[in-house]
Amino acid sequence: MEELKEVKSALTETEGEVRERGEGILKEINEMVEEMIAVIRQSEKKLTEQAKRVTDAKLKVLSEQMKSAEMSLSLLEDVEDYVEQSLKTGSPQQVLRSKKQMMERMSELTAGINVEELHQKGKADFVLSKDIKSLHHIGDVIVLPQCKVKVNHFEHLQQEKQISFSLSMEAPDSSILCVPLSSLRCSLVPVGKGHKPIHTTVTTTSTDPGVYRIQCNPSTRGTHTVKVQVYDVHLEDTSLVIPINPYLDNITPVRTTTELKGPSGVAVSDDNHVIITEGDSNCVTILDREGKKVKSLGGEGGSGNVKFSEPRGVAITPDKFILVSDNHRIQKISMDGYLIASVGEEGSEPLQFNEPCGIAISPITGQVYIADASNHRIQVLNPDLTFPHSFGSEGSANGQFNIPIDIAIDSQGLVYVTDKDNHRIQKFSPDGEFVGQFGTKGSGPGQLNSPGGITIDTAATGLVYVTEEDNNRISVFTSDGVFVSKFEDGFQPALLTFDKDGFLYVCDYGNGKMHKC
Repeated sequence: MEELKEVKSALTETEGEVRERGEGILKEINEMVEEMIAVIRQSEKKLTEQAKRVTDAKLKVLSEQMKSAEMSLSLLEDVEDYVEQSLKTGSPQQVLRSKKQMMERMSELTAGINVEELHQKGKADFVLSKDIKSLHHIGDVIVLPQCKVKVNHFEHLQQEKQISFSLSMEAPDSSILCVPLSSLRCSLVPVGKGHKPIHTTVTTTSTDPGVYRIQCNPSTRGTHTVKVQVYDVHLEDTSLVIPINPYLDNITPVRTTTELKGPSGVAVSDDNHVIITEGDSNCVTILDREGKKVKSLGGEGGSGNVKFSEPRGVAITPDKFILVSDNHRIQKISMDGYLIASVGEEGSEPLQFNEPCGIAISPITGQVYIADASNHRIQVLNPDLTFPHSFGSEGSANGQFNIPIDIAIDSQGLVYVTDKDNHRIQKFSPDGEFVGQFGTKGSGPGQLNSPGGITIDTAATGLVYVTEEDNNRISVFTSDGVFVSKFEDGFQPALLTFDKDGFLYVCDYGNGKMHKC
Protein backbone atom coordinates (compact mmCIF):
# COMPACT_ATOMS: atom_id res chain seq x y z
CA MET A 1 0.00 0.00 0.00
CA GLU A 2 2.71 2.48 0.98
CA GLU A 3 4.66 1.62 -2.14
CA LEU A 4 1.65 2.38 -4.36
CA LYS A 5 1.11 5.68 -2.58
CA GLU A 6 4.72 6.61 -3.23
CA VAL A 7 4.35 5.70 -6.91
CA LYS A 8 1.18 7.78 -7.19
CA SER A 9 2.85 10.70 -5.45
CA ALA A 10 5.80 10.48 -7.85
CA LEU A 11 3.45 10.36 -10.83
CA THR A 12 1.54 13.36 -9.53
CA GLU A 13 4.77 15.25 -9.04
CA THR A 14 5.96 14.34 -12.56
CA GLU A 15 2.58 15.35 -13.97
CA GLY A 16 2.99 18.74 -12.36
CA GLU A 17 6.49 19.10 -13.77
CA VAL A 18 5.29 18.17 -17.28
CA ARG A 19 2.43 20.66 -17.10
CA GLU A 20 4.75 23.35 -15.79
CA ARG A 21 7.32 22.61 -18.51
CA GLY A 22 4.63 22.62 -21.22
CA GLU A 23 3.18 25.90 -19.98
CA GLY A 24 6.69 27.36 -19.88
CA ILE A 25 7.38 26.31 -23.47
CA LEU A 26 4.05 27.73 -24.63
CA LYS A 27 4.96 30.99 -22.93
CA GLU A 28 8.39 30.96 -24.59
CA ILE A 29 6.76 30.29 -27.97
CA ASN A 30 4.38 33.16 -27.44
CA GLU A 31 7.21 35.48 -26.40
CA MET A 32 9.33 34.36 -29.36
CA VAL A 33 6.47 34.97 -31.81
CA GLU A 34 5.82 38.36 -30.26
CA GLU A 35 9.50 39.22 -30.66
CA MET A 36 9.44 38.03 -34.28
CA ILE A 37 6.32 40.06 -34.96
CA ALA A 38 7.99 43.09 -33.40
CA VAL A 39 11.08 42.61 -35.59
CA ILE A 40 8.94 42.11 -38.69
CA ARG A 41 6.94 45.22 -37.78
CA GLN A 42 10.21 47.11 -37.48
CA SER A 43 11.33 45.76 -40.86
CA GLU A 44 7.93 46.69 -42.27
CA LYS A 45 8.36 50.20 -40.88
CA LYS A 46 11.83 50.57 -42.43
CA LEU A 47 10.64 49.25 -45.78
CA THR A 48 7.56 51.48 -45.69
CA GLU A 49 9.72 54.51 -44.91
CA GLN A 50 12.04 53.56 -47.77
CA ALA A 51 9.11 53.25 -50.17
CA LYS A 52 7.72 56.58 -48.95
CA ARG A 53 11.08 58.31 -49.43
CA VAL A 54 11.40 57.04 -52.99
CA THR A 55 7.77 57.89 -53.76
CA ASP A 56 8.01 61.37 -52.20
CA ALA A 57 11.25 62.12 -54.04
CA LYS A 58 9.71 61.21 -57.38
CA LEU A 59 6.47 63.08 -56.59
CA LYS A 60 8.53 66.14 -55.64
CA VAL A 61 10.26 66.08 -59.03
CA LEU A 62 6.92 65.69 -60.78
CA SER A 63 5.40 68.49 -58.66
CA GLU A 64 8.20 70.87 -59.61
CA GLN A 65 7.74 69.93 -63.25
CA MET A 66 3.99 70.50 -62.94
CA LYS A 67 4.59 73.97 -61.48
CA SER A 68 7.05 74.74 -64.26
CA ALA A 69 4.57 73.48 -66.85
CA GLU A 70 1.78 75.60 -65.35
CA MET A 71 4.00 78.70 -65.37
CA SER A 72 5.01 78.01 -68.96
CA LEU A 73 1.40 77.50 -69.94
CA SER A 74 0.48 80.78 -68.25
CA LEU A 75 3.20 82.58 -70.20
CA LEU A 76 1.96 81.08 -73.44
CA GLU A 77 -1.59 82.12 -72.60
CA ASP A 78 -0.32 85.67 -71.99
CA VAL A 79 1.29 85.62 -75.42
CA GLU A 80 -1.92 84.34 -76.95
CA ASP A 81 -4.02 87.03 -75.19
CA TYR A 82 -1.59 89.75 -76.22
CA VAL A 83 -1.69 88.72 -79.87
CA GLU A 84 -5.48 88.34 -79.91
CA GLN A 85 -5.98 91.72 -78.24
CA SER A 86 -3.64 93.39 -80.71
CA LEU A 87 -5.46 91.84 -83.64
CA LYS A 88 -8.88 92.88 -82.28
CA THR A 89 -8.12 96.48 -81.34
CA GLY A 90 -5.65 97.48 -84.01
CA SER A 91 -6.11 98.09 -87.70
CA PRO A 92 -4.12 95.97 -90.15
CA GLN A 93 -1.74 98.88 -90.65
CA GLN A 94 -1.28 99.25 -86.88
CA VAL A 95 -0.74 95.51 -86.50
CA LEU A 96 1.93 95.53 -89.17
CA ARG A 97 3.58 98.59 -87.64
CA SER A 98 3.58 96.96 -84.18
CA LYS A 99 4.85 93.62 -85.48
CA LYS A 100 8.30 94.31 -84.06
CA GLN A 101 6.90 95.10 -80.60
CA MET A 102 4.75 91.95 -80.74
CA MET A 103 7.73 89.78 -81.66
CA GLU A 104 9.80 91.29 -78.86
CA ARG A 105 6.95 90.71 -76.42
CA MET A 106 6.61 87.07 -77.55
CA SER A 107 10.36 86.52 -77.25
CA GLU A 108 10.35 88.07 -73.79
CA LEU A 109 7.53 85.86 -72.56
CA THR A 110 8.75 82.62 -74.13
CA ALA A 111 12.36 83.11 -73.02
CA GLY A 112 11.46 81.82 -69.58
CA ILE A 113 10.15 78.52 -70.93
CA ASN A 114 12.71 75.70 -70.72
CA VAL A 115 11.26 72.84 -72.75
CA GLU A 116 13.97 70.43 -71.58
CA GLU A 117 12.88 70.86 -67.98
CA LEU A 118 9.33 69.91 -68.93
CA HIS A 119 10.37 66.46 -70.18
CA GLN A 120 9.14 63.81 -67.79
CA LYS A 121 11.76 62.99 -65.16
CA GLY A 122 9.87 61.25 -62.40
CA LYS A 123 8.63 57.80 -63.39
CA ALA A 124 6.99 54.85 -61.67
CA ASP A 125 10.17 52.86 -62.24
CA PHE A 126 10.70 51.39 -58.77
CA VAL A 127 9.68 47.99 -57.43
CA LEU A 128 9.73 45.95 -54.25
CA SER A 129 12.44 43.31 -54.29
CA LYS A 130 11.30 40.55 -51.93
CA ASP A 131 14.69 39.56 -50.63
CA ILE A 132 14.14 37.93 -47.22
CA LYS A 133 17.65 37.61 -45.82
CA SER A 134 16.47 37.64 -42.21
CA LEU A 135 13.61 38.99 -40.10
CA HIS A 136 15.54 42.25 -40.00
CA HIS A 137 15.65 42.45 -43.81
CA ILE A 138 12.59 41.39 -45.77
CA GLY A 139 13.17 43.36 -48.97
CA ASP A 140 14.22 46.59 -50.67
CA VAL A 141 12.63 49.27 -52.77
CA ILE A 142 14.73 49.36 -55.94
CA VAL A 143 14.83 52.02 -58.66
CA LEU A 144 14.95 49.86 -61.78
CA PRO A 145 17.08 52.02 -64.14
CA GLN A 146 19.91 51.80 -61.60
CA CYS A 147 20.06 48.00 -61.90
CA LYS A 148 22.61 46.22 -64.09
CA VAL A 149 21.73 43.12 -66.09
CA LYS A 150 24.20 40.24 -65.90
CA VAL A 151 24.24 37.07 -68.00
CA ASN A 152 26.10 33.86 -67.13
CA HIS A 153 26.21 30.11 -67.62
CA PHE A 154 25.62 29.98 -71.37
CA GLU A 155 25.00 26.54 -72.85
CA HIS A 156 23.66 24.84 -75.95
CA LEU A 157 20.78 22.47 -75.21
CA GLN A 158 21.43 19.43 -77.37
CA GLN A 159 17.97 17.86 -77.26
CA GLU A 160 15.90 21.06 -77.54
CA LYS A 161 18.25 22.61 -80.15
CA GLN A 162 18.07 25.84 -78.18
CA ILE A 163 20.41 27.98 -76.14
CA SER A 164 20.09 28.70 -72.45
CA PHE A 165 21.69 31.23 -70.12
CA SER A 166 21.07 32.68 -66.69
CA LEU A 167 20.08 36.30 -66.11
CA SER A 168 20.15 38.37 -62.95
CA MET A 169 19.64 42.04 -62.12
CA GLU A 170 22.02 43.67 -59.68
CA ALA A 171 21.06 46.72 -57.62
CA PRO A 172 23.58 49.49 -56.83
CA ASP A 173 24.32 47.88 -53.44
CA SER A 174 25.15 44.59 -55.27
CA SER A 175 22.00 42.89 -54.00
CA ILE A 176 20.09 40.73 -56.47
CA LEU A 177 16.70 42.00 -57.60
CA CYS A 178 13.78 39.58 -57.22
CA VAL A 179 10.66 40.40 -59.25
CA PRO A 180 7.52 38.44 -60.16
CA LEU A 181 8.11 36.23 -63.17
CA SER A 182 5.08 37.75 -64.91
CA SER A 183 6.73 41.21 -64.82
CA LEU A 184 9.94 40.15 -66.59
CA ARG A 185 10.46 40.23 -70.36
CA CYS A 186 13.67 39.37 -72.21
CA SER A 187 14.59 39.38 -75.89
CA LEU A 188 17.77 39.06 -77.97
CA VAL A 189 18.67 41.20 -80.98
CA PRO A 190 21.58 40.20 -83.27
CA VAL A 191 24.04 43.10 -83.46
CA GLY A 192 24.38 44.82 -86.82
CA LYS A 193 22.31 42.32 -88.78
CA GLY A 194 18.91 43.98 -89.00
CA HIS A 195 17.12 41.00 -87.50
CA LYS A 196 13.93 41.21 -85.50
CA PRO A 197 14.08 40.57 -81.74
CA ILE A 198 14.23 36.92 -80.72
CA HIS A 199 11.64 36.22 -78.05
CA THR A 200 12.58 34.02 -75.11
CA THR A 201 11.09 31.81 -72.45
CA VAL A 202 11.82 32.96 -68.90
CA THR A 203 11.71 30.61 -65.92
CA THR A 204 12.92 30.67 -62.33
CA THR A 205 14.73 28.19 -60.14
CA SER A 206 13.80 27.31 -56.58
CA THR A 207 17.45 27.19 -55.54
CA ASP A 208 18.57 30.64 -56.75
CA PRO A 209 16.12 33.46 -55.98
CA GLY A 210 16.65 36.35 -58.36
CA VAL A 211 18.32 34.18 -61.01
CA TYR A 212 16.20 33.64 -64.12
CA ARG A 213 16.75 31.01 -66.79
CA ILE A 214 16.40 32.22 -70.38
CA GLN A 215 15.83 29.87 -73.33
CA CYS A 216 15.41 30.66 -77.02
CA ASN A 217 16.19 29.45 -80.51
CA PRO A 218 18.39 32.08 -82.21
CA SER A 219 18.69 32.12 -85.98
CA THR A 220 22.27 33.36 -86.09
CA ARG A 221 25.56 33.26 -84.20
CA GLY A 222 27.65 36.16 -82.96
CA THR A 223 27.05 39.03 -80.57
CA HIS A 224 23.47 39.73 -79.50
CA THR A 225 22.03 42.59 -77.46
CA VAL A 226 20.10 41.38 -74.42
CA LYS A 227 17.06 43.58 -73.78
CA VAL A 228 15.32 43.28 -70.42
CA GLN A 229 12.07 44.90 -69.34
CA VAL A 230 10.58 44.80 -65.83
CA TYR A 231 6.95 45.90 -65.86
CA ASP A 232 7.12 48.81 -68.35
CA VAL A 233 10.69 49.86 -67.51
CA HIS A 234 13.57 48.99 -69.86
CA LEU A 235 16.85 48.23 -68.12
CA GLU A 236 20.24 49.04 -69.61
CA ASP A 237 21.14 46.64 -72.43
CA THR A 238 23.92 44.11 -72.10
CA SER A 239 25.43 41.71 -74.64
CA LEU A 240 25.73 37.96 -75.14
CA VAL A 241 27.95 36.04 -77.55
CA ILE A 242 26.28 33.02 -79.17
CA PRO A 243 29.09 30.79 -80.47
CA ILE A 244 29.16 27.84 -82.82
CA ASN A 245 26.98 24.96 -81.66
CA PRO A 246 29.29 22.06 -80.71
CA TYR A 247 26.43 19.57 -81.08
CA LEU A 248 25.98 20.15 -84.81
CA ASP A 249 26.81 17.22 -87.08
CA ASN A 250 29.17 19.38 -89.11
CA ILE A 251 30.57 22.88 -89.34
CA THR A 252 29.09 25.06 -92.06
CA PRO A 253 31.49 27.92 -92.83
CA VAL A 254 29.84 31.31 -93.15
CA ARG A 255 32.80 32.39 -95.27
CA THR A 256 35.84 30.71 -96.82
CA THR A 257 38.98 32.48 -98.00
CA THR A 258 40.79 30.59 -100.76
CA GLU A 259 44.10 30.79 -102.63
CA LEU A 260 46.22 30.82 -99.49
CA LYS A 261 49.59 29.08 -99.53
CA GLY A 262 50.11 26.96 -96.48
CA PRO A 263 47.89 28.84 -93.99
CA SER A 264 49.16 27.87 -90.54
CA GLY A 265 48.20 30.37 -87.85
CA VAL A 266 45.33 32.80 -87.45
CA ALA A 267 44.43 35.64 -85.08
CA VAL A 268 41.55 38.14 -85.10
CA SER A 269 41.81 41.75 -83.94
CA ASP A 270 39.17 43.57 -81.90
CA ASP A 271 37.97 45.29 -85.08
CA ASN A 272 37.61 41.87 -86.76
CA HIS A 273 40.62 42.04 -89.05
CA VAL A 274 41.94 38.52 -89.65
CA ILE A 275 45.71 37.92 -89.60
CA ILE A 276 46.89 34.69 -91.27
CA THR A 277 50.41 33.28 -91.53
CA GLU A 278 51.16 31.70 -94.92
CA GLY A 279 54.12 29.39 -94.45
CA ASP A 280 54.59 28.58 -98.13
CA SER A 281 54.52 32.27 -99.15
CA ASN A 282 56.65 33.48 -96.24
CA CYS A 283 54.14 36.23 -95.52
CA VAL A 284 51.38 37.38 -93.20
CA THR A 285 48.07 38.19 -94.87
CA ILE A 286 45.50 40.59 -93.39
CA LEU A 287 41.82 40.33 -94.30
CA ASP A 288 39.12 42.87 -93.48
CA ARG A 289 35.92 41.98 -91.63
CA GLU A 290 34.29 41.00 -94.93
CA GLY A 291 37.09 38.55 -95.72
CA LYS A 292 38.71 40.68 -98.43
CA LYS A 293 42.48 40.87 -98.58
CA VAL A 294 43.75 44.19 -97.24
CA LYS A 295 47.49 43.68 -97.47
CA SER A 296 50.32 41.20 -97.32
CA LEU A 297 53.25 41.69 -94.96
CA GLY A 298 56.64 40.27 -95.89
CA GLY A 299 56.94 37.84 -98.76
CA GLU A 300 57.25 38.88 -102.39
CA GLY A 301 55.90 42.40 -102.87
CA GLY A 302 54.64 42.63 -99.30
CA SER A 303 54.18 45.83 -97.29
CA GLY A 304 56.67 47.05 -94.70
CA ASN A 305 60.25 45.98 -94.08
CA VAL A 306 59.67 42.69 -92.28
CA LYS A 307 60.81 39.34 -93.70
CA PHE A 308 59.60 35.88 -92.73
CA SER A 309 60.81 32.33 -93.16
CA GLU A 310 57.96 29.82 -92.85
CA PRO A 311 55.86 31.81 -90.35
CA ARG A 312 53.64 29.64 -88.16
CA GLY A 313 52.03 31.00 -85.00
CA VAL A 314 50.49 34.45 -84.70
CA ALA A 315 48.97 36.53 -81.90
CA ILE A 316 47.88 40.13 -81.38
CA THR A 317 49.26 42.01 -78.37
CA PRO A 318 47.11 44.27 -76.17
CA ASP A 319 48.86 47.28 -77.76
CA LYS A 320 47.74 46.12 -81.25
CA PHE A 321 51.03 44.73 -82.56
CA ILE A 322 51.44 41.34 -84.25
CA LEU A 323 53.65 38.57 -82.86
CA VAL A 324 54.81 35.94 -85.37
CA SER A 325 56.89 32.80 -84.81
CA ASP A 326 59.21 31.82 -87.64
CA ASN A 327 62.72 30.49 -88.26
CA HIS A 328 63.83 30.12 -84.63
CA ARG A 329 62.66 33.59 -83.58
CA ILE A 330 59.70 35.71 -82.53
CA GLN A 331 59.04 38.94 -84.42
CA LYS A 332 56.92 41.83 -83.22
CA ILE A 333 55.61 43.91 -86.11
CA SER A 334 53.16 46.73 -86.73
CA MET A 335 49.93 46.24 -88.65
CA ASP A 336 51.72 47.92 -91.57
CA GLY A 337 54.48 45.32 -91.60
CA TYR A 338 57.29 47.25 -89.95
CA LEU A 339 59.57 45.43 -87.54
CA ILE A 340 59.29 46.60 -83.93
CA ALA A 341 61.39 43.93 -82.23
CA SER A 342 62.85 40.49 -82.86
CA VAL A 343 64.11 37.97 -80.31
CA GLY A 344 65.59 34.51 -80.63
CA GLU A 345 68.02 32.41 -82.60
CA GLU A 346 68.46 28.70 -83.18
CA GLY A 347 69.41 26.78 -80.05
CA SER A 348 68.13 25.37 -76.79
CA GLU A 349 69.10 28.08 -74.30
CA PRO A 350 66.65 30.69 -72.98
CA LEU A 351 65.43 32.92 -75.83
CA GLN A 352 66.73 30.39 -78.33
CA PHE A 353 64.21 28.40 -80.35
CA ASN A 354 63.93 25.30 -82.48
CA GLU A 355 60.88 25.51 -84.76
CA PRO A 356 58.65 27.71 -82.58
CA CYS A 357 54.99 27.36 -83.42
CA GLY A 358 51.87 28.46 -81.52
CA ILE A 359 51.76 31.74 -79.56
CA ALA A 360 49.28 32.70 -76.84
CA ILE A 361 49.06 35.80 -74.66
CA SER A 362 47.71 35.61 -71.10
CA PRO A 363 44.61 37.79 -70.67
CA ILE A 364 45.63 38.28 -67.03
CA THR A 365 49.39 38.96 -67.03
CA GLY A 366 50.02 39.82 -70.67
CA GLN A 367 52.87 37.30 -70.73
CA VAL A 368 53.59 35.56 -74.04
CA TYR A 369 53.62 31.74 -74.16
CA ILE A 370 55.44 30.12 -77.10
CA ALA A 371 55.38 26.45 -78.12
CA ASP A 372 59.10 25.77 -78.72
CA ALA A 373 58.25 22.58 -80.62
CA SER A 374 61.54 20.82 -81.30
CA ASN A 375 62.96 21.89 -77.93
CA HIS A 376 59.92 20.17 -76.34
CA ARG A 377 59.14 23.05 -74.01
CA ILE A 378 57.08 26.19 -73.53
CA GLN A 379 58.98 29.45 -73.29
CA VAL A 380 57.33 32.31 -71.42
CA LEU A 381 58.23 35.90 -72.27
CA ASN A 382 57.26 39.16 -70.63
CA PRO A 383 55.27 41.69 -72.68
CA ASP A 384 58.58 43.40 -73.57
CA LEU A 385 59.85 40.00 -74.86
CA THR A 386 62.36 39.49 -72.06
CA PHE A 387 62.72 35.95 -70.68
CA PRO A 388 61.49 35.04 -67.16
CA HIS A 389 61.13 31.24 -67.38
CA SER A 390 60.21 28.14 -69.38
CA PHE A 391 58.70 24.77 -68.52
CA GLY A 392 58.70 21.27 -69.96
CA SER A 393 61.28 18.84 -71.35
CA GLU A 394 61.30 15.94 -73.80
CA GLY A 395 59.41 12.87 -72.66
CA SER A 396 55.98 11.40 -72.00
CA ALA A 397 55.61 11.95 -68.25
CA ASN A 398 53.30 14.58 -66.82
CA GLY A 399 54.67 18.01 -67.71
CA GLN A 400 56.93 16.65 -70.47
CA PHE A 401 56.35 17.10 -74.20
CA ASN A 402 56.98 15.42 -77.50
CA ILE A 403 56.57 18.26 -80.03
CA PRO A 404 54.24 20.82 -78.42
CA ILE A 405 52.47 22.62 -81.26
CA ASP A 406 49.98 25.15 -79.95
CA ILE A 407 48.81 26.90 -76.79
CA ALA A 408 45.49 28.28 -75.52
CA ILE A 409 44.88 30.20 -72.30
CA ASP A 410 41.50 30.35 -70.57
CA SER A 411 39.95 33.27 -68.69
CA GLN A 412 41.55 32.12 -65.41
CA GLY A 413 45.02 32.06 -66.96
CA LEU A 414 45.31 28.25 -67.15
CA VAL A 415 47.50 27.10 -70.04
CA TYR A 416 46.48 24.29 -72.44
CA VAL A 417 49.13 22.74 -74.72
CA THR A 418 48.74 20.32 -77.64
CA ASP A 419 51.37 17.61 -77.08
CA LYS A 420 51.43 16.31 -80.66
CA ASP A 421 53.42 13.07 -80.60
CA ASN A 422 52.11 12.14 -77.14
CA HIS A 423 48.59 12.54 -78.59
CA ARG A 424 47.23 14.49 -75.64
CA ILE A 425 46.38 17.90 -74.21
CA GLN A 426 48.24 19.02 -71.10
CA LYS A 427 46.99 21.68 -68.74
CA PHE A 428 49.21 23.93 -66.60
CA SER A 429 49.01 26.76 -64.10
CA PRO A 430 50.25 30.16 -65.34
CA ASP A 431 53.71 29.47 -63.87
CA GLY A 432 53.97 26.07 -65.59
CA GLU A 433 52.93 23.64 -62.87
CA PHE A 434 51.20 20.54 -64.25
CA VAL A 435 47.45 20.51 -63.56
CA GLY A 436 46.07 17.68 -65.68
CA GLN A 437 45.81 16.05 -69.10
CA PHE A 438 43.29 14.41 -71.41
CA GLY A 439 43.33 12.41 -74.63
CA THR A 440 44.90 9.15 -75.77
CA LYS A 441 46.04 8.05 -79.22
CA GLY A 442 43.24 6.89 -81.48
CA SER A 443 40.35 7.94 -83.67
CA GLY A 444 37.42 7.23 -81.36
CA PRO A 445 35.40 9.83 -79.46
CA GLY A 446 37.67 11.65 -77.03
CA GLN A 447 40.83 10.19 -78.56
CA LEU A 448 43.42 12.29 -80.36
CA ASN A 449 45.80 11.62 -83.22
CA SER A 450 48.57 14.22 -83.57
CA PRO A 451 46.73 17.19 -82.04
CA GLY A 452 47.90 20.48 -83.52
CA GLY A 453 45.87 23.64 -83.01
CA ILE A 454 43.94 24.49 -79.86
CA THR A 455 41.61 27.34 -78.92
CA ILE A 456 39.06 28.04 -76.19
CA ASP A 457 35.64 29.63 -76.53
CA THR A 458 36.27 32.05 -73.66
CA ALA A 459 33.43 34.38 -74.69
CA ALA A 460 30.64 31.90 -74.01
CA THR A 461 30.96 28.17 -73.32
CA GLY A 462 34.58 27.70 -72.21
CA LEU A 463 34.80 24.64 -74.48
CA VAL A 464 38.18 23.56 -75.86
CA TYR A 465 38.53 23.00 -79.63
CA VAL A 466 41.45 20.86 -80.89
CA THR A 467 42.54 20.14 -84.47
CA GLU A 468 43.95 16.69 -85.25
CA GLU A 469 46.45 16.37 -88.06
CA ASP A 470 46.16 12.62 -88.61
CA ASN A 471 42.40 12.39 -88.02
CA ASN A 472 41.67 15.49 -90.16
CA ARG A 473 39.02 16.71 -87.73
CA ILE A 474 38.26 19.07 -84.87
CA SER A 475 37.41 17.57 -81.47
CA VAL A 476 35.60 19.50 -78.75
CA PHE A 477 36.11 19.01 -75.00
CA THR A 478 35.09 20.65 -71.77
CA SER A 479 37.83 22.40 -69.81
CA ASP A 480 38.13 19.22 -67.71
CA GLY A 481 38.73 17.08 -70.79
CA VAL A 482 35.27 15.54 -71.13
CA PHE A 483 34.59 14.79 -74.80
CA VAL A 484 31.68 16.78 -76.28
CA SER A 485 31.71 16.26 -80.05
CA LYS A 486 33.82 16.18 -83.20
CA PHE A 487 33.61 17.76 -86.65
CA GLU A 488 34.82 15.92 -89.74
CA ASP A 489 34.22 18.18 -92.72
CA GLY A 490 37.03 17.37 -95.14
CA PHE A 491 39.34 19.93 -93.53
CA GLN A 492 43.06 19.44 -93.14
CA PRO A 493 43.12 21.79 -90.16
CA ALA A 494 46.15 23.51 -88.64
CA LEU A 495 45.80 26.26 -86.02
CA LEU A 496 42.50 27.93 -85.16
CA THR A 497 40.99 30.71 -83.03
CA PHE A 498 37.76 32.36 -81.91
CA ASP A 499 36.90 36.02 -82.39
CA LYS A 500 35.12 38.14 -79.79
CA ASP A 501 31.76 37.47 -81.48
CA GLY A 502 32.02 33.69 -81.10
CA PHE A 503 33.00 32.81 -84.67
CA LEU A 504 35.57 30.06 -85.17
CA TYR A 505 38.40 30.57 -87.68
CA VAL A 506 40.17 27.43 -88.95
CA CYS A 507 43.32 27.33 -91.08
CA ASP A 508 42.76 24.56 -93.64
CA TYR A 509 46.45 24.02 -94.36
CA GLY A 510 46.20 21.19 -96.87
CA ASN A 511 43.49 22.88 -98.94
CA GLY A 512 44.95 26.39 -98.88
CA LYS A 513 41.87 27.89 -97.23
CA MET A 514 40.74 29.69 -94.11
CA HIS A 515 37.20 29.00 -92.89
CA LYS A 516 35.10 31.30 -90.73
CA CYS A 517 32.53 29.09 -89.01
